[in-house]
Order: sequence, then C-alpha cells, then structure tokens
Amino acid sequence: MSDASAPAALPIIIQLSKLDVQIATLAAQKKKLEGDLENRRQVIASHETKKASREKFLGDKKNLCAKEEKSVKAERDKINERRAALNTLNNYKLQQAAEREIDYTAKQIGQREDLLLGLMREIETLEKEVANMTGVINGLNDEFSALHKDSSETIKGLEEQLASLNKERAEHASQLAGQTVLIAYNRIRDRFPSNPVVEVANRDSCSGCFMKLGPQVIVQVSRQDVVKCPGCGRILRLAAE
Repeated sequence: MSDASAPAALPIIIQLSKLDVQIATLAAQKKKLEGDLENRRQVIASHETKKASREKFLGDKKNLCAKEEKSVKAERDKINERRAALNTLNNYKLQQAAEREIDYTAKQIGQREDLLLGLMREIETLEKEVANMTGVINGLNDEFSALHKDSSETIKGLEEQLASLNKERAEHASQLAGQTVLIAYNRIRDRFPSNPVVEVANRDSCSGCFMKLGPQVIVQVSRQDVVKCPGCGRILRLAAE
C-alpha cells in the first residue's frame, strides 16, 4: 500500500503505532484489573447465594423443631394428666388398660423426642456452617475492599494516561485526516494491536511474519513509502539504527 499524495505519512504512522501500542497495553491492564474485581464480586456473590440457601434451610429446620417441640410438650402434658387421673379409676382392669396405653404413648413420645434431639443437633451443625460461611464472606469482603481501593487508584491512573495518549494520538491522526492511509492503518491496528508497524529484518524479511520481501518492496520502504507486508499485511518500516 503506497500513498504518493502523502510522502510524510510514514513517520506519522510510526508515531501512531507507538502510541497505539501503549494505549493497547494500558487498556489491557485496565481491563484485567476490572476483570479481577468482577471475578471477586462474583465469588462473593456465589458464597452469599450459598449462605442464603443454607440460612433458609436452617430457618425451615428451626420452624419444624419449634412445632415438634410444642407438639411433644403437649403430648407429654396429656400423658402426665392421664397418669394423674389413674387414681380416679376404681376398676382395676380399666386402670391396667389405661396404664398400658399410657406406656405405649410414652414410648412413642420418647421416639419423637429422640428425633427432636437429632433435629436439634442438625440445627446446631447448620448454625456452625452458616457462621463459618459468614466468616468466609466477611474475609472475602475485607480482601475485596482492599483490592478495590488499590485497583481503583491504579485504574484512575491508567485512565489519566489513556486520556493523555488518546489526545496525543488524535493530534497526530488529524494530520492524516481524510486520507486512505489512515483508514488502512486503523484496520491494520485493529488486527494487530500490539505491532501494527514492524521492521524489515535483515534488510529482506518482515519481522512480523518472517516472509521474504521482494526488491521492489524494499525500495519502497527505503523511500519511506507506506507499504504493507504481502504476507501479514502489517506496515513495514526500516530497522532503527
């Protein structure tokens, strides 16, 4: 790609490429910091979601335990009342039958009390689990707060640098405004943000893709024409002395 109407275009393109590489590097650093923060947020959110689920499960267990406690207590009170009422029975057989029924009911209540104790132990385990999850989340939040503070300061610095570089870039690009060479360069930069302009290696090869360059291409590059590598499409320049 040669633009005879803009013989001074290559130095400007080279300067744009240097600025664009810096801009791409800083933008990548900013994106990584923001990505790290977002990943931390998602990790914390995931822990909080799990904690909320366990808290709901714990709440359901506590409600069940409270209902069962109330029911067992009511049954136990009834048994005690029936035992107290045995003395009012004058018939021995009726008294014996009532005692057997009371004993059977008492055993059933005992089994329910055993299950209730198991439920209480399960609640205690869940409470410890929720407490541990709370501790983990608090630790993650503390780490995130510290990271967010440091990252925010760094991101702010990067944004200031990017604003300065973009301003400088706009000033250079304005010198090529409306020229096809700038449009072509921008497309190349989008494809190769880290090295849109590459040197001619060993005076005969593209240092980007290592393709051998023909004599005509070398002559054009030597004249400081804006020339694309036939292989990779990057803009070629002579190696810096």
